[in-house]
Amino acid sequence: MSDKLYWNEALETMFDETLFDLESKRLKTQISRIFQVNDFYRDKWQQAGVDLGDIQDLDDLHKLPFTEKTELADAQKTGALLGANQSVELCKIMRIVGTGGTTGQPLRLGLTKNDLDAYSEMGARALWAMGCRPDDFVINCFNYSLYAGGTLDQSSFEKLGAAILPYGVGNTNRLLQVMGSIKQDICLYSTPSYAIHLAERAQEIGMSPQELNITKGFFSGEAGLQVPDYRQKIETTWGMSAADLYGAAEVGAQSGECEHRTGLHFFGQGLLVAELINPKTLEVVAKTDGAIGELVFTTLMYEACPLIRFRTHDSVQVFTEPCTCGRTGFRFHTLGRSDDMFVVKGVNVFPSGVQKALLSLQPQVTGEFYIVLNTVPPIDYSPLICVEVSNEIDASSHAGIIYVIKVAIREQLGFRAIIKLVKRGSIASMHKTRRLYRTYDGDRPPHENDSRCEE
Repeated sequence: MSDKLYWNEALETMFDETLFDLESKRLKTQISRIFQVNDFYRDKWQQAGVDLGDIQDLDDLHKLPFTEKTELADAQKTGALLGANQSVELCKIMRIVGTGGTTGQPLRLGLTKNDLDAYSEMGARALWAMGCRPDDFVINCFNYSLYAGGTLDQSSFEKLGAAILPYGVGNTNRLLQVMGSIKQDICLYSTPSYAIHLAERAQEIGMSPQELNITKGFFSGEAGLQVPDYRQKIETTWGMSAADLYGAAEVGAQSGECEHRTGLHFFGQGLLVAELINPKTLEVVAKTDGAIGELVFTTLMYEACPLIRFRTHDSVQVFTEPCTCGRTGFRFHTLGRSDDMFVVKGVNVFPSGVQKALLSLQPQVTGEFYIVLNTVPPIDYSPLICVEVSNEIDASSHAGIIYVIKVAIREQLGFRAIIKLVKRGSIASMHKTRRLYRTYDGDRPPHENDSRCEE
């Protein structure tokens, strides 16, 4: 079984025409069911003037309005467990998880047994492509408290057959002791920035990351591995192979790299429809090779809390040229969140672009950073970027490092920035590392009052 090329060969290599027919049939069934049992979508579609007969196949999907996470969260403010989007009785729901939100209030989602099967099926397809196998031992360092990354992703590893230790987040020193006591190969599942944080902590307590037997890393939650230098830093530091996984927990979307590293393969065939839209005009963008847009997902089989044309606000570039692995679905690179993109004097900036520029300056800086925006756009000033400086750099050299960073940002990204240096290890964390803070919205950057920052 471990030698097979695909987790689900029939669907992962299915031709477009056959897949279109299968997904069109499932979409029509899903829309019909939702009209009968789902108050949220029935009211939404009736207000938009959409009738049940308007949706016959995938080509009609664009007739339906988009769904925003804020709409769903608002529907739960009355105190209802899952809001008006709940489509089955509570006795059929097996698990309830939360997803993070910009408001700080998690969105609650319910899943039936069939929903859990669909989620773990997509996860197993992705993890298999990434190199995970039934004889692997995986330590899961995602949060098991409410959020989906711990419990739901564990089900994907379990469906594939891997042995998993549900460690969660926190107590990094104890985790290193656990790793050090295990004399066999280990797979790490975490955010990319936590792999950096974990390695730095290991070195602080006198442990060598390469002696901890971490041979494979499966990383999610951040776009860091899409930056080649960041991937190389993780692989070199640990002596591991690192593979990237993209997930959108609300819809169960999980996409992963194959061994050829030609982008993230979409693995929702038969379960999830992916659209590409222009986030400004909201028009559908054809998934042609090189196309750029925002991912929008529609669940075909979810029962408890279906999502139709759900906006992820994740900007991606799509690739459709055949991959050597033989999978027929599209691939993509993540560019960042469309709502994290900001414009400085006419220049479009993604935090991932800043990360790429900083990683080119290693080892003087670690590559960890965050950006602070102080006023409502348009941004006609130089934004602040806090950057971790290497411990080996003497304070007398900091002014020179700041100058080098400013030049790199200006030459590679086309805008000017104010740079502050902060202590190594003070940005990357065990949680998703936040890259953008908007103080005008009440965000509080971690080094706001840190006298150690140097401009």
